[in-house]
Amino acid sequence: MVLDDDKWYTQRGSRLAGPYSRLTIHRYLLLGRIKNSDRVSKDGKLWEPITQVPELIPEELLDLDSDMGWKKFLRARDLVDERRQARAEEDQHQQDRVEEEVMLTRLRDEWNRSLNLQPNRPHSVLPVSLFGVTVIAGIVIILLNLSAP
Repeated sequence: MVLDDDKWYTQRGSRLAGPYSRLTIHRYLLLGRIKNSDRVSKDGKLWEPITQVPELIPEELLDLDSDMGWKKFLRARDLVDERRQARAEEDQHQQDRVEEEVMLTRLRDEWNRSLNLQPNRPHSVLPVSLFGVTVIAGIVIILLNLSAP
């Protein structure tokens, strides 16, 4: 039995990678990052097809021709896919932001109600128009007084 401490190298064509633990190789096989045509070695000298090293093949890859085996593979793949986990975390952050916005909107509305304020109520133009009329009337009076003999 191979221990998790064992390190393996992989070879695809002339490209070498590793060292990887057995668990990392399992994960990479499930994700398709290592292919069944790749070769593996412990020492980088003696290479053999990965399919010839049973301890490196995850159990979930051994029964892909049955529906149950395929579903088991898909579940295992989802569990080890960090991209899916990152998307799930981002979705959770987005949901948290939406919930926070809803909570803050409620807080604002509660404060407005408790202070008898109307949220988003347009301001009346009446005070501004009264001020304008007063200023114009004052200017007219001053001009009439200046032009009077």
